[in-house]
Amino acid sequence: MKEKTISILFVLLLFIFLIASLVVKDKEISYAERRNLTTIEDVFNSPLDNLEHYLSDQLPFRNILLNLYSWVDRIVLGNKENNNIYIKNDVLIEKNVPYNEKSVEEFSKKINYIVANHLKNNRVFYGIIPDKSYFLEEKGYQKINFSQLFSKIEKEITIPSINFLPLLNLEDYYKTDIHLKQNAYFKIMNELAKKYAFSLQEIEWKEQTYNPFYGATYAKGAFFSRPEELVYYKNEDTESSIAKHLEYGEKNVYDEEKLGSMDSYSVFLSGPSAWIELENQHTNIEKELILFRDSFGSSLAPLLLPYYKKITLIDLRYISLEKVEEYLSFETQDVLFLYSTLLINESNLLKVKMK
Repeated sequence: MKEKTISILFVLLLFIFLIASLVVKDKEISYAERRNLTTIEDVFNSPLDNLEHYLSDQLPFRNILLNLYSWVDRIVLGNKENNNIYIKNDVLIEKNVPYNEKSVEEFSKKINYIVANHLKNNRVFYGIIPDKSYFLEEKGYQKINFSQLFSKIEKEITIPSINFLPLLNLEDYYKTDIHLKQNAYFKIMNELAKKYAFSLQEIEWKEQTYNPFYGATYAKGAFFSRPEELVYYKNEDTESSIAKHLEYGEKNVYDEEKLGSMDSYSVFLSGPSAWIELENQHTNIEKELILFRDSFGSSLAPLLLPYYKKITLIDLRYISLEKVEEYLSFETQDVLFLYSTLLINESNLLKVKMK
């Protein structure tokens, strides 16, 4: 009798899923997971390659099942980590790869090489943004050995640093994304002003909001994820400036067409880009800044526009130093190396060949 009941329930469940799949229209995009989903058209075009993906992507109640699995794993089984994600104060924190001392050494050598060969006449500093796991103080979490990382870099990099660590806390980061919220950079601006000798102005920043924002780690949190609000700040300088990209021409500083896309964080300077020149047409200041950066620099650069005529952002993950040397004349610009610990621990991504 028990087996018969289970069989009936199983058949009933399959019937419900079948009806739901026929009634519910295929979804083409998962904004939460930031990827395209396999549709029935893809199956018709290539059945063998796409059928399995289609059944998974278009499974009725898929999100409910994922949420249930996440809840059971964390609450019932008591696991701290699920899907390579830790959770602290509702903040999703990715499990780090182990500390890579060789990568940190290579990072330091690459920075020193750029400085020695190009930046002898420049005012140069470096600053490091810690990954969110820096704020996991309890035992039992896998994270980079931050004390070793910072100590090694401080010993090996030849230029002075700007210490951002005392300025930041876990609340400064998005809950569902790796990045800092833009308003956290206002605290960093105070330190930059001291080092680069500019006076902070009384600026009327106009707060812009977008909701719902699904960060890069949103899908991995399942039941414990909630979309949040993305906030960015405009003023006359950001509105009158032009962002010239090496890859795709002129854009606005804030690319609002990206809001609601699979990566709404790309509102900041249109997302990943090898080379961007920000030209401020609203200022009489003649100072220029070169910003060597990863994705964290995208939301800082707009806040610096009131203090520079031109800001050149260089992402050496997408362009080699040899190419940079062809495009850029290093003269007396201010220079900032701004990188996250995530990139430093994988510095092989930086395209710098040391001769």
